[in-house]
Order: sequence, then structure tokens, then C-alpha cells
Amino acid sequence: MAEQKLQPKSCNRREFIIASGVVAAGGLVSCGKQVPAQVVNIPTPPSSIRVRIGKNVEQVTIGNNTYRAVALGDAVKTIEIKPKTQITISGKTKTITGTVVLHPKVGEPNNRFDVVAVVPLEQYLPGVIAGELFAHWHVGTFAAQAVAARSYAITQHTARALSSHYDVTDGPSSQMFLGDVTLDVAHRAVEETKSVVLTWNNSVIPAYYSSCCGGLAATASDAISSAREHTIPPLFGHDGKDFCTTLAVHSWTVNRHARSLRRRLNASAKSLRLPELSTVRTIKSIEPIATNPHGRPTELIIHGRNNDTCVLRARDFVRAANMQVPSLPKITAVAWSSYLAGHKVGDNFQLEGFGMGHGVGLCQYGAQVLAGRGESWQNILSWYYPQSLLAS
Repeated sequence: MAEQKLQPKSCNRREFIIASGVVAAGGLVSCGKQVPAQVVNIPTPPSSIRVRIGKNVEQVTIGNNTYRAVALGDAVKTIEIKPKTQITISGKTKTITGTVVLHPKVGEPNNRFDVVAVVPLEQYLPGVIAGELFAHWHVGTFAAQAVAARSYAITQHTARALSSHYDVTDGPSSQMFLGDVTLDVAHRAVEETKSVVLTWNNSVIPAYYSSCCGGLAATASDAISSAREHTIPPLFGHDGKDFCTTLAVHSWTVNRHARSLRRRLNASAKSLRLPELSTVRTIKSIEPIATNPHGRPTELIIHGRNNDTCVLRARDFVRAANMQVPSLPKITAVAWSSYLAGHKVGDNFQLEGFGMGHGVGLCQYGAQVLAGRGESWQNILSWYYPQSLLAS
């Protein structure tokens, strides 16, 4: 591993101030001070969120009734359900309060359909944060997560209101959603932060978050997309080393069979529109060659045995390395983030990296460390979303 390229920058003034427990403007505010909520001119948030809880399914059981694609036809069906109704899809059951809408997939085999739960926003959030965090974590972590999840859901609704039949999904590509939950800390966190959102320039921001940033913040432009809404200060990431580095979980090492890894990269070239990967042969090493302003890798170079090279975005390498290919063995050791490097060891290729997820915005493990040190959820959010304002 090229350690010098993966290490954080030298301790800067902001890091020193935070480590010393002195007040840092725009970052963590210690000594009992909190970042107040502001009154800003933001659009009225939606009363409900449309959550796709089933994709291309053949049937769904809602309460005592089962709905099948063959009988549904091409008509959208809205089902008003009683509170705490159980919904079963592919053997998995959620308890939902709200409305269920079945959207036929016209042209799909057997007229499969999407199942969308329309859930009041504040009732939706406990089921999200209960799925995103460990139940024993601090209430401050849950509260910070609640604000981030609320903000993200609102921006997704705004972006998709006229173009899609759902706002979010119930999996890791969007936000986990367990349905109605009884976890007390989740409900307390949502109630404590009721209606509070993260804003910048009078707009709610897409408050991304991941399990662990690995020590250095990612920027949304590099890690997610170059969309205009990502080019704002709150999504540029904080300077300095993150607090998740105090935990062993912040780093990882996985071993993959070298030939299978190479073949997987080759196979992904067409589907991911990365033609450069089709030319990769025996891989000798992978190293970062470009970083964001915080020192986190954004581009990687793959060195081949015959001095051939391939340069690609770090996030694209992870997508390719983790892509399931029918002709290859199922992946059992995923590359957890794009903050990585690697080298060949015998017949295997060893990947060494930091963090889990894209690393943008809230680092859940880092937030847990800060909440354990007594930081308020307001201050935690100020650290992870620089220059943002809390609005309610």
C-alpha cells in the first residue's frame, strides 16, 4: 500500500483546536454551546414520503388480502390500510401505517408491479433511523441521523415529485426503512428534532450519510455525482481527521482471488460504461493518484504486470470490483469503500482501505463517538455539514 498517499494531511489548526476542546467557529462547538435552529425561507416540506418497498414483484399480501400481477393488469391500485397493517413481499414482512399504491410495470414480464408505501413524513423517520443505526447507540447520534434522513427524504421528494412514482427506496441505495418500529430512542430522536432540516442558501440539502468515512471526508461531487446540487459547501466535507479513527472499524483488509478480480473488472467494462477496464490484465498493484482537498483518494491507477496502466475514478473501481458476474463466484469479501489501495500477494489480491460507504456527509460511527463525548446533535451536524444552517 502506498501509505503516504492514504494518510491524512498533517494536523491543521482546525484539528488542533478541536482536539484541544476549544471553541471552533463553523465546526464543533464545545463548552455547552449549541448551533441554534434558524428561520429561513424554505419550501413547505411534503406531508408524506413515497417509499418503494417492493420492486418488480408478482404478488403482495396486505393484511388478509393478496394482490397478484395477473389480476392487477395495467391499472394503478391505491389501497387504504388500517394502522399497523402487515405487508408481506417475497417472504419479508413490514408493518406500515399509511397508504399502499401498486404501480404496474407495463411491458414487464407477467406485468410485475412496484409496491409503494405512502407514509406521513414524521412517522416514516423512526423506521429509517432504527434501520440505519444500532439500537444501543446514543440518542444524540439518533437525533443527528433523524435530521439528515429527514433532509434527504425531502430533497428526494422534491426532485422526483413529477417524474417518478416513488421518492425513496427501503434499501442501502437510498434509506433503510423497517416500517413501523417500537424502538424508543428512534421515536425520541424524531420528536426532539421535529421538522428540523439542514439547509444552505434557503434550500434543504441532500444530507447524505454513510456508515464510516474512514477518517477523511468525501465530497459529494467526487463520490456521488457532479450534479449541481452537490456543489455546495455543506457537501464539500470537513477538514481534518474524523473521529471514527478512534475505532477499529474504520479500517479494513480483504483478500480477493487475483484472477477473479481481474475478470470481474473486465466483465464490468460494458455494463458500467468503463471501456478502459476491458484492457486490464494481470494486476500488480492499485494506488491513489489524485485526492480531494481533504486527502481522500478520488482517482486510482491500476498497474499491470507488463507495466501497463489503467486510470479510473475511485468510486468506479469499487462499483466494478463489487459487481456480481454470473460466470464468476459470488463475492464474499466486498471492497467497503473507494478509500483504498492494494497489491498482489501470491494468487490473491489484497485490498487495504478505510471506511464503509461513500464517506459523504454524516459519518455514523464518527457521530456516535462525538455523541459519547457529550456533543449535541446540533454540533455533530455542524461538523459534518460545514456552513449549513438548521431550519424548522
